[in-house]
Amino acid sequence: MPFVTAAVAFAGLALLTQSLSNIDFISNYRETAFTFVKVTFLALPQLIALLSPFALFIAVLAGLSRLYSDSEATVASASGLSRWGLLSPVLRLAFLAAILNLAVNLFVQPLAYQEMRRSVFELRTDIAASLVRPGEFANLAAGVTLYARESDGSGRMSDIFIHDSRDPDEVSTYAAREGVIVRGEERPSMVLIDGNVQQVDESGALNFLTFDRYEFDLGDFVDPQLIFFFKESDLFLQELFFPSAASLARARGVERLQAEAHYRLSGPLYNIALALIAAAAYMAGSHSRLGNTRKVVAAVAAALTVRLLGFAAQAAATDDTAFNYVQYAIPLLAIIASLTLIWWRKPKPARYAAPEPGVPA
Repeated sequence: MPFVTAAVAFAGLALLTQSLSNIDFISNYRETAFTFVKVTFLALPQLIALLSPFALFIAVLAGLSRLYSDSEATVASASGLSRWGLLSPVLRLAFLAAILNLAVNLFVQPLAYQEMRRSVFELRTDIAASLVRPGEFANLAAGVTLYARESDGSGRMSDIFIHDSRDPDEVSTYAAREGVIVRGEERPSMVLIDGNVQQVDESGALNFLTFDRYEFDLGDFVDPQLIFFFKESDLFLQELFFPSAASLARARGVERLQAEAHYRLSGPLYNIALALIAAAAYMAGSHSRLGNTRKVVAAVAAALTVRLLGFAAQAAATDDTAFNYVQYAIPLLAIIASLTLIWWRKPKPARYAAPEPGVPA
């Protein structure tokens, strides 16, 4: 129950922060309430996987604190329960959390993030449609003016006029009977139907061309960071280890892809590492009746340090693949160190026995 409670609390906090970051979705654009909720919840799997080690850390601290404060652990040890018997439930819960974390990293997160990326892309292309106000001239960018007499709200417009003077040497004016905003694989565009384009070249000559269908690129009017593509966090494990040429070019090398892949595999180990660090706060050394405040504070500092070192190793691995080994080494060393502290015993000092009468000392 402490683990479930902490996990739910962290999930609620993550949901709140994610919703605040997406609040701009509902400020200006139509039909975005569902998209806002959808995008917010699709970001939760990665956040929960990131925060689950800390939820487990808090749960182990809470559970062992209850056991030791009520002297249940002392009574159990006096009745013959070994330290392994006391630690076994912690490890079982930690291994279960690690398996669930691994499943999220390998399967749930890529599926959720890919769907989230598609939803955001659809929203951004709908933004391009929402810029068009029927019967009004709209400035898409400096030098680009768009007019549509009517719009049905789904991206289809009639009587289109576009004036493009971004290039002073080649000013173009488009007129079409109908236009439709479509979402391409990478960039949104407006398909103009049954129209003409007039261009004035450098010499001042007017060129007139009629067309049945013409695509006017809208990608320049959308934030380049929001153009549809899958980031490293959106790819499956096999796509990270065996990337396509497009993924390699976008990531500017294999280092970033491999760093993400090894982070997905090493991340679940922090569930075990942080659970054992919390267990060591109560089980390492001898139990004090005055409390374990100092040990708990040290455990919190150790847990934060270990996790921050993991983030640092992941960041360093994006430039040097040798740090991918460090991503595994940090949680494994934390596990070994915690187990050593739990099982290590200080030798008890030998008691001096007074010599019996008549026996030489």
